[in-house]
Amino acid sequence: MRPDDPAEMFADTSAPICYVLETGGMADTLALERLCRIHGLPSPTSSLDFCGQSESRRVIVLQQMSGFFFRRKRAEGSQRLDRLVRASMEAGGEDLLLIPVGIYWGRAPKKEQSWLTVLFSENWDVAGRTRKFLTTLFQGRNTLLRFSNALSLSSIVQNGLESDVAYRKVLWVLRVHFRQRRVATVGPDLSHRRTLVNVVLSDPSVRAAIDSEAGDSPVKLERATQEARKYAQEIAAHISYPTVRVVERFLSWVWNRIYDGIELQHVDKLHEVARDHEIVYAPCHRSHFDYLLLSYIVYQQGLSLPHVAAGVNLNMPLVGAILRRGGAFYLRRSFKGNRLYAAVFNAYLRQILVRGHSIEYFVEGTRSRTGRLLTPKAGMLAMTVNSYIHNQGLPVVFIPVYFGYEKLIEGGSFISELGGAKKKKESLFGLISSIRSLRDYFGKVYVNIGEPIHLDKMLDAREPGWREKGPGEERPAWISDVITDLGVRIMGGINAAAAVTPISLLVYALLATPKQSMGELELKAQIDLSLRLLKQFRYSDDVTIPDLDVEDIIDHGDKLGVIDRTAHPLGDIVSMTERNAVLMTYFRNNIQHLFAVPASIACCFIQGRRLAHEELQRLIRMIYPFMRVELQLKWDEKDIDDVTTSAIEALIEQEILVRDGDQLVRPPAGSAPAFQLMMLGQSMVPMLQRFYLVIALLVRNGSGTLSCAKLEGLCQKSAQRLAMIYGLHSPDFFDKALFQDFIRTLRERDVVRRNEVGFLEFGDDIKRIGEDARLVLGEEIRHSILSLTFSGPGFDRL
Repeated sequence: MRPDDPAEMFADTSAPICYVLETGGMADTLALERLCRIHGLPSPTSSLDFCGQSESRRVIVLQQMSGFFFRRKRAEGSQRLDRLVRASMEAGGEDLLLIPVGIYWGRAPKKEQSWLTVLFSENWDVAGRTRKFLTTLFQGRNTLLRFSNALSLSSIVQNGLESDVAYRKVLWVLRVHFRQRRVATVGPDLSHRRTLVNVVLSDPSVRAAIDSEAGDSPVKLERATQEARKYAQEIAAHISYPTVRVVERFLSWVWNRIYDGIELQHVDKLHEVARDHEIVYAPCHRSHFDYLLLSYIVYQQGLSLPHVAAGVNLNMPLVGAILRRGGAFYLRRSFKGNRLYAAVFNAYLRQILVRGHSIEYFVEGTRSRTGRLLTPKAGMLAMTVNSYIHNQGLPVVFIPVYFGYEKLIEGGSFISELGGAKKKKESLFGLISSIRSLRDYFGKVYVNIGEPIHLDKMLDAREPGWREKGPGEERPAWISDVITDLGVRIMGGINAAAAVTPISLLVYALLATPKQSMGELELKAQIDLSLRLLKQFRYSDDVTIPDLDVEDIIDHGDKLGVIDRTAHPLGDIVSMTERNAVLMTYFRNNIQHLFAVPASIACCFIQGRRLAHEELQRLIRMIYPFMRVELQLKWDEKDIDDVTTSAIEALIEQEILVRDGDQLVRPPAGSAPAFQLMMLGQSMVPMLQRFYLVIALLVRNGSGTLSCAKLEGLCQKSAQRLAMIYGLHSPDFFDKALFQDFIRTLRERDVVRRNEVGFLEFGDDIKRIGEDARLVLGEEIRHSILSLTFSGPGFDRL
């Protein structure tokens, strides 16, 4: 039942109440009667005296049915509602609270007790007496009741309306409400898949693509039509609620088998927009479990199952069919060079949006192998925005979703792929092999719902008159800006809803040490510092922090097999094996953005003890554009000086930084606060090393000598060698994608430019950037980077 205590919704009113049911019937009335008795609400079967009008029951049934064996909808509305509206108007607008109650058999968020229940789940069909009896029999303990906010009758009848008009208005408001609530709960009415495919094939853009392929040849026309039909069938989902119920049972078993539980936060944000918005779920992508986990949670929350965009690589025998019946629709990795496929996919997505189905897709395009968010891909966002502009239905809202795992089934393969191994193709055999992992313990899963992003508001802010202008034949240039901004805001929304897990806190501290080991007392102090910083320097109000003691966090890591404890007379040592250290960088990276600014400040004091406040702001301002791209940070560049100041104040409050006039001073060397400041700064050192490596390679080779591809290759090989020599256990240290983002940012900021033959040119400004890096990087690492680039003109000036 939702809400958990409906009596609280009506505690502050003295007006009489009357319940409103969509279709009614004895089973619905008895279910409502039971809940009202439990929560101390007036019984729906009790009499109602209102303005001299006496009613035997306080229940209004909107859609009356006729016929004993063959049930049909009656054309007329509710006579009881008509009488109550007239009575209110005759009494001068006396108030009566109409409480809509949606009753959905087979949609309760709990475990099933019988496989037969899947056959009698809630849908859009009008149930006859026999089906309603069987549904009640098999789903009686699996029913979702939704109490909605009351409709005040006086708010309508006091507007000077005629009684007939007031009655029709109340009736219309209630019918619209129930339809919206049913869409949000069980989804829109599902057309037969074959019908949907035919609608897609009749889309003007698909017909144009077919005609273009066929030319004047009737044979080619038939062949192109069949090809388009094959594409549509390959793409289209085929949601089957009986299958969904079976899969729900299986997933409940899986989650209970491998996880301690699913921690869901901020779900109220989702319920607030679900009724009257088209929802596009935009989660981060960290595991193949993401597909199943979000759909499972949405279904458990009593909301309609989303259509999930899945890579065609998951359309495996048996598994692909099950996923398709659970809402998956498949897309190829690239549409390039296949105009017909692109037209069919666009038309299908447009139909999904027009019909009001919720959608789920991963803006990153693929699973993150590093634990950081990836640069958003524009493809699905562009199709969604364009479809909405061409066919405006319900307002579209994007819901960022953060997944926080403590252990990943794919962890080993991610490390191999970052090390250069080829990605293994998904297969049924591989899936069966991975079932062995279900014997392991995976801790908890944390799922946080981010702040909704309203597409209408973004479009209005960028182009106020976009509705009046219409879509036009060509896509306006300003839409590209909206799509880019939308991708950035989704990534920012995911990061702003981060869940700090006990494991991520533990490994954030341990991975800051050279050998991934630390005395237990020092480790406790460092974790405690991290917790205090998270609370004082709040990245976002939606970030969740574990409610555990430091000792419990370390014990949890021990239980998961992440750490080893070694007894010692001077105090126990906590450490990680090399393999675990490599795997755990993924979870360190999950929360690195939360500490990015304080850690960057701390990093500036690793080599020097004293810096002026303004100089420190300048250094952070210099590296922030690159840090922002790599970690998907939320702050605008114009605000970073204020953010830096806030982070400085937080470090001073934690007594690991001292203010001396306009100077900031590191605590004395060898002291515990100095050690904590150095450990905090270590998480940002790898990024600064990559920063310095790119600059060093550019200067060594000279302006106008390297292409982007050549520079990326040199950076990756050099970083890989550094990792081998110095044991930098972060597997993403030599990830080519990070260097690509860094070089692209250099180009966007006009630090480097491509000349007419495609080589990178730069001026003296780049050398000053290298000089600033000397303030942060240790001499040993800096000279090692320089030695990798050999000697050359301008090299010694870095």
